[in-house]
Amino acid sequence: LILWRLLQPQAFGMMAIVNVFLQGIHMFTDVGIGPSIAQNKQGDDPTYLNTAWTIQVVRGMAVAIVAGLASIPLAAFYGEPELAPLGAAAAFGSVVLGFRSTRMFTEARRVNVRRLMVLNLICQATGLVVMIVWGALTHSIWAFVGGGLVALALELFLSFAMLPGIPNRLQWDPQSARVLVNFGRWIFFSTALTFLVSQSDRLIFGKLVPLERLGVYSIATVWASL
Repeated sequence: LILWRLLQPQAFGMMAIVNVFLQGIHMFTDVGIGPSIAQNKQGDDPTYLNTAWTIQVVRGMAVAIVAGLASIPLAAFYGEPELAPLGAAAAFGSVVLGFRSTRMFTEARRVNVRRLMVLNLICQATGLVVMIVWGALTHSIWAFVGGGLVALALELFLSFAMLPGIPNRLQWDPQSARVLVNFGRWIFFSTALTFLVSQSDRLIFGKLVPLERLGVYSIATVWASL
């Protein structure tokens, strides 16, 4: 809502496409690491947690590579060359997110919501400040991407520095991996359907209307949600 006064409507249209595009890839590759840790009786076992973290790291890198490569045809489809570097840069956030500590899921499992709430507020506030300052100085769409990456990097750091728990490391336990994958397939179906129902409108409208109009639509949905 603040950036609306600093950037052109077209910037919001392009970021709507980039964000929904990345959300789609994330949701179609969601294996439910967090819910699996929260509900499984092995949720406090270091071997289980490290196997989950390893899957999360690999998934984050894979999502970043796929999204980065797919940004090129995405830009061609919408006829906006700037979508390619924007999508590739935003996709790097998946790598950062992949290395986030499983301590966040452990805290959720134990219903220790205060630490998680404080951590999330710190990260969101920092990202917002970066976006606003960047947008005010440059009036560039890159304020969105820069602020988002800063927030994710801070979340990665605080997930290890601020929360108690095991120090994650790469580890592979076949039995734990089977449990995670078997549980995650149901999460996949749920998140995929959620994406198609709630987010596909922006991808469709982005092809049917000018990006400036899509930007107005995107900010209108923010007000409606508020």
